[in-house]
Amino acid sequence: MELLTYLGRSIVVLLLFMAVYRLFLRSDAHYSANRYFLLFGLLASFIMPLAQLQYTVLLDVVERSELFTPVAPGAAVEETIIAEEVAGVNWMGVLLYVYAAITIFFVLRLLVLFGKLLRLAHRSEKVEIEGVIICINEQVDEPFVFGNRIFLKDKNYLSPENAEILVHERVHLLQYHWVDVFVSELLIAVQWFNPLAWYYARIVKQNLEFLADQGVLKKGFKLEKYIQHIICETMGAEVSVLANHFRFSQNKRRLKMMKNDKKSKWRLLKLLLVLPVLGGLLWAFSEPVYEYPSNPELINDKTDQEKKDKFVLKGYVGETDTMKVRNPKTNTYEVKIVEAGNPLPGTSVIIKGTTTGTVADINGSFELLASEGDVLVLSFVGYNTREIKVMEGEDLYVAMSPTAYELDPSPYRAKYKGKMVPPPPPPKAAKSKAMVPPPPPPPADGDKPVFYVVEDMPSYQGGMEVYFANLYTSITQAKNKANLSGTINVQFTVNAKGGISNIKALNRADKDEAAQAVKIVSALKEWQPGVQRGKAVSTTLVVPVEFN
Repeated sequence: MELLTYLGRSIVVLLLFMAVYRLFLRSDAHYSANRYFLLFGLLASFIMPLAQLQYTVLLDVVERSELFTPVAPGAAVEETIIAEEVAGVNWMGVLLYVYAAITIFFVLRLLVLFGKLLRLAHRSEKVEIEGVIICINEQVDEPFVFGNRIFLKDKNYLSPENAEILVHERVHLLQYHWVDVFVSELLIAVQWFNPLAWYYARIVKQNLEFLADQGVLKKGFKLEKYIQHIICETMGAEVSVLANHFRFSQNKRRLKMMKNDKKSKWRLLKLLLVLPVLGGLLWAFSEPVYEYPSNPELINDKTDQEKKDKFVLKGYVGETDTMKVRNPKTNTYEVKIVEAGNPLPGTSVIIKGTTTGTVADINGSFELLASEGDVLVLSFVGYNTREIKVMEGEDLYVAMSPTAYELDPSPYRAKYKGKMVPPPPPPKAAKSKAMVPPPPPPPADGDKPVFYVVEDMPSYQGGMEVYFANLYTSITQAKNKANLSGTINVQFTVNAKGGISNIKALNRADKDEAAQAVKIVSALKEWQPGVQRGKAVSTTLVVPVEFN
């Protein structure tokens, strides 16, 4: 799992627990229940992002329109992309190094504080009262608890006049509040950049003080006298973030919560709100397991024959890349194709002639049962389809090279070329299809939920007929203003957000026609991105701009 994915999920977990606490639990006097709720949220923020739950996804067949014909991408665009990549800086890598360095600093900070407290305990005078070890040391500025020790500045705190303070610290010690504090500091060490983590750690410690205050008042001490002790302890510096301090959170809220008596058992039912929260998080963090329909006609006319000697085939699919390499003999730069190894998650992997297949995971890896001599067909929108023969005992490493798709205007040429007509309205069927939910998928074995994922090429909003109607209208308008001729092939990329970029004329780049063609294509930018297994992807297209 990628670090950014883990941190993002962890922040979501923390945010949801914080929201439930702030909205429903913050004003209740069930401090013990709130403590376990907050501690559970801390642990969940570390553990739940690692959940690897799965659900089944039935894959629809790829139905690519005849309007899209694969062609080799234009070299001019490749060179432009290469120049940007070579000159760029891997800022993501820099940020990861910065994150790692600061995280190590916070972890070392905790270790140093831990060591200081151990030395303080070793050098202190120890007194045992009712099974509790108390460390007396003049370096202690204020009473605090660390681990199974209570730390005091001098023996005056053992007098009856200061009994409230000692009871307060005993509650911290006997209820093991150091666990909550330690986990809170680990959260800050991992998410030091997240203000929510700092705030969450603070309310965890604040609730522990509510518990300790509650324990003191249950012993029969007067509220007014106890408040006076708190005020008297306002001076002095904190020893460590790992310790429970007597004077932590000296604010009106702490004094207000001492008088809080909202302890109805029915109010505890609000803790059950965490159940739908957990269910939603587990669903959000689950990952799909892709399966193909059992109907062989959906792929081709062949059926899946029973084969012997099947084995688990493991493979990896990534994308090829290009880079500029200097030729020392000619002192020029040449474009070279390299296997960069960047994964292509969502790549379809099918055994040719069967319905057996799988999909590459987020790391580009895949596994499936295969036999010696099987041919794998790997496809991804925007990349050339590959066919690889399977050999037993060999893991596959497949590099997919990007491709472009040439748009075929022939179905609309006679209707719109040389004319200035408004584009047709969107087809009603397409509109109703967008508003009516799809039919439920067929039942699957087991209790796993089943969803459909659509895979398709990019499309223009309103349909491809609208695109070519606007294209030919723009061409006609341009010809009325200038003497233009020829056909210019314009290449552009429809990115994952539906925008277009990398717009280049692939021929006659020194002519006015090329500039006009690029201008026309640039104006037609209302695209919907291509989809690969439910995820929007970038796709390179080539459209002929016909001035003849």
